[in-house]
Amino acid sequence: MRRARRLVMLLLLLVPPAAASEVPGLGPVDTRRPVPPGEPPFNAIALVETEAGGRCTGAMVAPNMVLTAAHCLVRRDARRLVAPARIRVRLGGATARGVALRSGAGFDPAREEPWRADWALVSLSEPIGRGRVLPLLREAPPAGAPLTLPAWRHDRPDVLLADRGCRVVIVGTFGPQGILVGHDCAGTTGSSGAPLLMAVPGGHVIAGVQVKAAMGRPLGLAVPAFTIPAP
Repeated sequence: MRRARRLVMLLLLLVPPAAASEVPGLGPVDTRRPVPPGEPPFNAIALVETEAGGRCTGAMVAPNMVLTAAHCLVRRDARRLVAPARIRVRLGGATARGVALRSGAGFDPAREEPWRADWALVSLSEPIGRGRVLPLLREAPPAGAPLTLPAWRHDRPDVLLADRGCRVVIVGTFGPQGILVGHDCAGTTGSSGAPLLMAVPGGHVIAGVQVKAAMGRPLGLAVPAFTIPAP
């Protein structure tokens, strides 16, 4: 049964929808709503840009470090990731440049695989996340756990939008792509690298990093936070 559920989740992500007008990560009803970017936990959600044209979301995991998806940082020639200095991170009214970068072992920029390795920790030139840091969950989130997916999306670039009513669908191994968190959060283009937030006593933790979205459906896959090295 578990294997069947994983295969269904994978098929939903890979099979294109019947209608060409459908977009990644969104269904017929848009469940995203604006959230206040100056209030916790949303004040830790950063905009990550590269000189190669990438524009994704990230989360501050240390005052001078942001966590995002590695595929957001791929060079135009797809041969490798961009140099750290070509990464710009915006948080509130502050901006910082990258100074160092590490990503998941074995990540192939050309294929953007394996999905389990599609994460990146970018050290920044300035501690723009001081007082705005989110911790990583150090265990697998339970199936059914409530989630929030906040992100800077391409369809409404000036508004921080979040799906606050989604859940963990499954945590499992998806063949050669590795262990991933399947969820039913709405997240379209620009949500790559966004954190899956889970409420815990005293605040929120990052349960995963968004890396894949289904076409025309509010479904996605995330790298589990417990598989990412602590900053």
